[in-house]
Amino acid sequence: MTVDILEEAAATTLLGDLVALTHQLEPQRHLLAVGTVAEIETRNRWHEDLNMRGVVKMHGRLPHLSTVGDTRTAKIVIQAVYETDSPHPPFQTPPHESSGALGMSPSTGMPVRRVDDETVGALISRHEPEVVYLGHIYRSHVQLPLYVRDFVGEQTDGAFHVGVFGRNGSGKTALAVYWLAAQMRHLSLGVLAFDPQGQFSSQNGFPFDLKSWARNLGREVRGLSIAEDVRLPAWATTFVELLDGARFFQQLTIKNASNREAALDEFVRLLHNTADWHEHHPDEVLRALLTLLQGDVPALTRIYNSKGPRDRVIGTLDRILTSPSEFEQLAGIFRPVHNLFAPTNLAGRPRTKLLQLIHDVVDGRRGGRAAPYVIIDLSARSGLTWLDDPETKARLIKDIASNLRRVAEERWHETERPINCCVVFDEAHRFASSQPAGEQTAQLAASLTEYVRTTRKYGLGWMFITQEISALSSGIYSQLRVKAFGYGLTTGSDLNRLTDEVGRGPALELYKSFPDPRAVTRKTYPFMLTGPVSPLSFTSAPIFLEVHTDVADFVNANQHLFASLPVPTLPHQRQVTSRHV
Repeated sequence: MTVDILEEAAATTLLGDLVALTHQLEPQRHLLAVGTVAEIETRNRWHEDLNMRGVVKMHGRLPHLSTVGDTRTAKIVIQAVYETDSPHPPFQTPPHESSGALGMSPSTGMPVRRVDDETVGALISRHEPEVVYLGHIYRSHVQLPLYVRDFVGEQTDGAFHVGVFGRNGSGKTALAVYWLAAQMRHLSLGVLAFDPQGQFSSQNGFPFDLKSWARNLGREVRGLSIAEDVRLPAWATTFVELLDGARFFQQLTIKNASNREAALDEFVRLLHNTADWHEHHPDEVLRALLTLLQGDVPALTRIYNSKGPRDRVIGTLDRILTSPSEFEQLAGIFRPVHNLFAPTNLAGRPRTKLLQLIHDVVDGRRGGRAAPYVIIDLSARSGLTWLDDPETKARLIKDIASNLRRVAEERWHETERPINCCVVFDEAHRFASSQPAGEQTAQLAASLTEYVRTTRKYGLGWMFITQEISALSSGIYSQLRVKAFGYGLTTGSDLNRLTDEVGRGPALELYKSFPDPRAVTRKTYPFMLTGPVSPLSFTSAPIFLEVHTDVADFVNANQHLFASLPVPTLPHQRQVTSRHV
């Protein structure tokens, strides 16, 4: 829709604002349309006149014609149309959603007004109990209502998947944290975060303390490190693959990929014949495996057909088994990997069984308690630098995600209702990539693509946080129902996907005008959101959000939901901002 801008509005900033106009159908029946100002154009017919442009060239302006003769028009992207009983608030009855477009072109001369908090409140009065406010309408002080639902409510039809995209410094972490904080108000929703780099565990770069927020809601918070706290299921294949990632087989002089693959198969077979290998001391297990392999000529032949390389491996095994120093060197690799499957960690503290952890999250609210918030930290700790290898992390995530999907499916069949669980996947471009770097990451990306297609009906939803749209698998991207695009996705394949999402036009141009948050004095985090995310937009047209930068503003804006909760600040913030609202 194109509208004229009055002279009195020329001194205001309108780009990105939400505006409303009405069209009367009957005396007590109106259509009220809401849309975003996506483009503004100034024209002056005298400045466009070829004869006048010579004067402009000499003097810069035309007396009594420049400025005075300016006309401004704005292009508005309509997002929602309501049926109301009057052209503006207050309304006698709450408005009803009509459609995503006006059913009739409005009359000329009809006023177009900026939307304020009163108008927003009146339009969404039917939805007020379920909306949250994560920030303002872009370039405005008007709070933007959003739907941040769980997966079993009356307004949902199963789980939905969310994608948060943006370059470094765009505020994607801030938006994801505020989103999770709002979603955690649904106490039956379990939250599991895959944390490849340890950011969710350390909360570095978070706008506030999300763990404290979850605890204040009555949730148990469990931050567990793969290296120290989680006990993996006793799967021989996983164990042997992790040994391979730690360069165990290279120490046995089995370096070629095809020979190493055969060695992996033989070790898996030997482990299957070793009862309770995960319960025994690692040195005993290692010595038993090496001894069995040394005496198994057919197995050695399957690893190396040639006598020379086979004799070299036999000699290496004999040297390791007879030399305490060489055995200790190999055991230094074997013990930490074996310990991931043991009942206690290297410091003697008990580990939590992975399957029990998954059941706790998937089973949700039990015995009247809120569902837990669980963080699985996959970053390297305790000096286990091999855990930072992307292929090793991909192996671990693949097994965890596989168990998660399986348990979710079992619960869904048992109970015949969705499980209500959200899975957060940070650094998704590393492990759900469209161009995986290795075999394990490729297998993980393929598995995740399958899971997002099949787990929605189970009530298992996924949130992917990543820097680039193009880096995320296209199969996953196409399944995302809600997408948030932060600053910086304006080139190459990222821009192509954005164009496919919102089309070429004023909405895309408004997104491209986002400032770099690091380049402005007053830090802002603008986002373009698509999908069924707001009662002010039920079309394919995007909405534009400016995320809160102060958690006190978030709590204040959501008094109807969190009136009794304290402001959750991080430790280094508490001296200056901690207070109750």
